[in-house]
Amino acid sequence: MYVHDAITHSRLSDLFDMAEERILSRGCYSPDAVEQVLFDRYMDFVSAYLSGCNQYLVTEERCAGESFICELCQWVGAKTLLRHSYKMAEQLMSQPWFYFPNFEHMATAKYLDLLNTIDDVERLRFSGLVLFAVAHIPGARSDMRRALRRRGIDGGERYVPTLVADETMSQRIRAVKGLPPVGKGRKRVRKMKLKPLAE
Repeated sequence: MYVHDAITHSRLSDLFDMAEERILSRGCYSPDAVEQVLFDRYMDFVSAYLSGCNQYLVTEERCAGESFICELCQWVGAKTLLRHSYKMAEQLMSQPWFYFPNFEHMATAKYLDLLNTIDDVERLRFSGLVLFAVAHIPGARSDMRRALRRRGIDGGERYVPTLVADETMSQRIRAVKGLPPVGKGRKRVRKMKLKPLAE
């Protein structure tokens, strides 16, 4: 289970702040579009790392996050943050709503747009964005089944369950919602009894 780290959070916040400032200084985007620009770039990395995988892998998303952070560090000239990129990537993927407040909405919109524009079932099956969405968005499996059904494929069960393990999906969706992970991999904390205070 990943535990929130305040120092890593401050580094990520500083990095996103510098990146947003740099994007706005170019005069191409309005302030309300900056989050979408950064999210789209993050998704570019996620898609590149997960595309072609048989199943969503947490490690691939972490690598995508680290590459995204390294690129931002280079782009804004914050090279001192590079040595913290691994931990920053872990925090970004475990608490994405901190850094992308509209994370769930943007991810859902990107996923549904992809389902509606790509007809090739095999391309959908091995798409990095599909794997990412199925791991993070509640109801994404149902959306995938519906998209396959519209293409005349009834065997959605052949494609959908293998995209992400149930436990992984549960933990990733909980992370998006800001809840701690649960499941077999979770360490149980034993309740401790304290001695009563002396009167």
